[in-house]
Amino acid sequence: MIEKRNTVFMIFCMLMLLWAAAFSSAAYGADVAGSEDHPLISRFPGSTIVYHEQVDFDEYVLPLGGLDDERNLSESRRVAGQITRIQYRAPEDRSTYEVYHNYKSALKEAGFEILFSGTNQELSWRWTYVLYEYGKVNSPLPSDVLEKSLLVSEDDFRYLSAELSRIEDGNVYVALTVSQTQPADGPGIQLDIVEEKSMEEDKITIDAEAMASEIDRSGSVSIQEIYFDTGKATLKAESEAALEEIAKFINQESGMRFYVVGHTDSRGELDYNMALSESRAESVVEALVANYNVDANRLTPKGVGPLAPIASNDTQEGRAQNRRVAIVKK
Repeated sequence: MIEKRNTVFMIFCMLMLLWAAAFSSAAYGADVAGSEDHPLISRFPGSTIVYHEQVDFDEYVLPLGGLDDERNLSESRRVAGQITRIQYRAPEDRSTYEVYHNYKSALKEAGFEILFSGTNQELSWRWTYVLYEYGKVNSPLPSDVLEKSLLVSEDDFRYLSAELSRIEDGNVYVALTVSQTQPADGPGIQLDIVEEKSMEEDKITIDAEAMASEIDRSGSVSIQEIYFDTGKATLKAESEAALEEIAKFINQESGMRFYVVGHTDSRGELDYNMALSESRAESVVEALVANYNVDANRLTPKGVGPLAPIASNDTQEGRAQNRRVAIVKK
């Protein structure tokens, strides 16, 4: 099945390249410096790349529904992996319908399942939807790119989320927006691709001695080497080394009591992040008590969501630092 899908991808890319060859090379404008098409999904012929960004590993909120009365996503899924974000400007004489349905058909042919889709008639708060997806729950697009290239008209906006299931290489997720720009000088295409993969572990090591030193110095210590399933409070096996050192530190400081505090970055709704951070703190306490012989009476789990950042949430690196668990001396 995987080989078949890879073959389909190759055929798809070859067809797109052949189709593009039918157009004069002059049809393309100048792509933004350092950009390129994603190897899995080619551009619509005649399009120009106006924005390109790739992050090796991060979370992404994939919309699976419209906006509710509070202008929040009614349904979504958090996925993680390598994220590639490409924005194209399509030729002026092409409609959003043509561009959108070419992408949709190609994705289906390549084995993607369309998880959710909607047009301007089906998605309420069209411009708000774009702002929510590309300016709030995920890493914000630069304002000039967002407003100039994806300014949504009231009657010409199309969106879809799709998933390709792969057993060995990890799933691939796509978020696609096609909208008429204003003034109407060609459809804007925002293509976000998330390729699931495991995060590189063991980049940083912690030990009980270092934790004790930091507690003495500042009264708390932040630990980023505790890992959870995306959007859940389920501890990953990769967290065991950090949990073992935390338990060692707590057990050797027999006269102290501690808060175990969960933190998130600022993406997503506040209530969701507050609840998630507390659930994750509770999972850490449960693991320490059940597996590492720590006295439950010495630990109090709390969650503060995004309310106590240690770095800017405007960057990928900052958000990664803010997703952590802290041990705080009472």
